[in-house]
Amino acid sequence: MKITNPFGVDVFELVLWLVEFSPYVIGSYVALVCYTLTSVGGPGLSPKKSAVHSTRLACASLLLPGLILGLVGSVIVGSWEDAYVRGYDIFHRPSLRAKLEEYIETGESDLTHVLESGKYAPTFGLHEVGYLMRDLLRHTVLHSDEHNEGNIDEGYKWVLNYTLLLINALQIISHRLNFSKGNDWFKATLGSSMMYTTGLYKTGKETLEEAQDYKIDYVADAIQLEPGMTVLDIGSGWGYLTNRLTEKYGANVTGITLSREQLAYATELNENNGAKIHLQDAMQIKERDDLPRDGFDRITSLEMAEHVGIRRYQEFLGLVHDMLKDDGVFYFQVAGLRRAWRYEDLTWGLFMGEHVFPGADASCPLGWVSTQVERAGFEIQRVHNMGSHYSRTLAHWLENWRANKDYIVGRYGPMPYRRWEVFLAWSVRAARQGSSTLFMLTLTKAGQEGRRIESQKHLVPKDVGSRELIFAD
Repeated sequence: MKITNPFGVDVFELVLWLVEFSPYVIGSYVALVCYTLTSVGGPGLSPKKSAVHSTRLACASLLLPGLILGLVGSVIVGSWEDAYVRGYDIFHRPSLRAKLEEYIETGESDLTHVLESGKYAPTFGLHEVGYLMRDLLRHTVLHSDEHNEGNIDEGYKWVLNYTLLLINALQIISHRLNFSKGNDWFKATLGSSMMYTTGLYKTGKETLEEAQDYKIDYVADAIQLEPGMTVLDIGSGWGYLTNRLTEKYGANVTGITLSREQLAYATELNENNGAKIHLQDAMQIKERDDLPRDGFDRITSLEMAEHVGIRRYQEFLGLVHDMLKDDGVFYFQVAGLRRAWRYEDLTWGLFMGEHVFPGADASCPLGWVSTQVERAGFEIQRVHNMGSHYSRTLAHWLENWRANKDYIVGRYGPMPYRRWEVFLAWSVRAARQGSSTLFMLTLTKAGQEGRRIESQKHLVPKDVGSRELIFAD
């Protein structure tokens, strides 16, 4: 680490800053190049001055590309240096990612052994660099509405790529079309509740369905949900949270999703309970004219904002702030990374971005998330780090997936099955050790004194017996 980063520069913080303010960085870079170009001078310059101006232009032109390549290079070399210092046999064994790719292709080796033995170093190689330069920078810096919509389909594409190759090599061009692998794939993973977010475990002995129900009950308690309240669920998925908040708690719930598959499933699930499900990009939701004019009493967003992107995070939170009533409550649940990162965190994250959650570059540390929500005008009333519960949830998903192996392999093929198995098994490890984690935030609008008091009153443990004393009038 000292060789590649002798001054102790916080690379993570630098990258977050560059991405968040990329329009200003790029604009400043273009302005600098243009200024340098126009100040080069005319043809009457002496050879010496001409050479000086040419050098300045070259330096200005290479400044931003050099910075990006330097950051990427420092991470690559730093991962190898770190692995060497930690005692990995980097000269005779493949990297962790290379070994996992070998497992995906051949099915050989024991997956648990590959992940947990400590023999394979999480160094950066061709897989990581290729994805980083080809796709991640494009998603991170640009991250348009078209990217959001395309990412829904992108998460399905690689499965069909392998299937179509087995059927007919000539059909490989169809991987650019908007295919979906269907709800059967996710039911084989998520079980009957079809909740693609963490569960909560009171004792650790709960079934997956019990853990998901408890999580929804926690959400309802956190936002102090009452019958008749209007709720907007951003990223409503297959509609189970919408269903439970509607049928158990009597709320008037509106859910939005970008996936047509999820829309069809959620609409059927909530067919007779009055809930509304819309196919809607959250970044364009204010264009709708069928939403409450005075805003929503409560807004929930569970593990969706990661896909908004770092560059548009403030825009998203601003939309939520505008749609929430002044005395409303916003429940915000996001998957994130630990601040004191290790290289396995990054290699796992790049694998996820390439094959599971494309465009989810806003999976960030809690400090960054809290800064963003406060900058957007919210006050944090409650926050929990529940990464170990996510690991338990992922372990249940992995158990489901392996139980459905014959069906998935028969329909989609062995390589898609194994790639998803790697995602689940590696994520169990990542969430368990802290490489990835899960933040649960309860937010209110800053400056709303009455709502602030009510939310903080609700945080007092109900069995303390001093609630009336502390909050006496």
